[in-house]
Amino acid sequence: MSSPASRFREVIEGLAPGMRVAILTQDNPDPDAMGAALGVLYLCRRLNPDIEEASIFYGGTISHPQNKTMVNVLGLPMRKMKTFDPDNYGIVIVVDVASTGRKNLQSTDVKPDIIIDHHRDDPEGDYLLKDIRPIGAASTIVTSYLREYGLDFETGDDSTLDDVSKVATGLLVGIKTDTQELTSPNVTPLDFQCYEYLLKLCERKKLYQIINYTIPHYLYQLKATAYKALEIQHAVVVAGVGIIAPSQRDAIPIIADELLRMEGIETVVVYAIVGDRITSSLRTTNDGIEMNSFCHQVFGEEFSGGKMGCGGASVPLGFITPDEHSTDKTRDSVWEAVRAVVNHRVFRVASTG
Repeated sequence: MSSPASRFREVIEGLAPGMRVAILTQDNPDPDAMGAALGVLYLCRRLNPDIEEASIFYGGTISHPQNKTMVNVLGLPMRKMKTFDPDNYGIVIVVDVASTGRKNLQSTDVKPDIIIDHHRDDPEGDYLLKDIRPIGAASTIVTSYLREYGLDFETGDDSTLDDVSKVATGLLVGIKTDTQELTSPNVTPLDFQCYEYLLKLCERKKLYQIINYTIPHYLYQLKATAYKALEIQHAVVVAGVGIIAPSQRDAIPIIADELLRMEGIETVVVYAIVGDRITSSLRTTNDGIEMNSFCHQVFGEEFSGGKMGCGGASVPLGFITPDEHSTDKTRDSVWEAVRAVVNHRVFRVASTG
């Protein structure tokens, strides 16, 4: 039986001249999603120069300050999903998101041909390749392909990639952030091997710029709101940060990571109303909590998911969504209703194990 890397190479090299490839990430891609997508983009162009086009698409926003820095520093060729027409692409690859129509990829319902991911969702169906592994980062999987092929990072002719060593930097940042500096519970020996491999090839100056990104003022304000609102029961803390702008949504996972370091706390749920959805980040150090199941029980299987130690949710508010005509009283009422329901569900699920 051939390896996933061999199957990927077989599929890409077998594409007819003039074929177009679409690479889809999460709607709101993090460094691992962007790094893995950039690696797949490089592989497609390297393995089959006759491909007419290979493009990366995302459907939401890139708002986390580190993610924005990564895009700017590396010049990532990210395209908005509104420009994606599946009829124009012969093959669709999704990275760092196992399936469409759920919490991480709601901007399209197109069925992918190839899935490369490390989350626990495992969609049924026939695919040209489905490489879903319990591993630290999707970027590790893509890097393992590079290592298996024996490809080096030479400077390419394509101006959209500029210096291809940026690919190594993007993959390295993806592994570095998704594994919490190689310390998360789901880290495997392959993560370490790929990290070491990329460290020799990355652009150190650009890596430094991405890791030491600037922090916007609003993040401190939202942290203060979260700390005032947090509720604690036993080793579980829940914090709602209110109704926030889509450009501020990535404050939610930052606050969740920080609260998990609080003495005596094992599980954290941070959430907010962002646009027409309840957006949440979940974290735990409790080995007894299976995060994917925990997310599903609190927020519903269709709108949430997780991997070892962390998870997320994006739940539609529907017709009660506050709009530009809503009064402050209405907005406050909606938020209080959401806060009461989410807090109750989290503590109930946590208490029943």
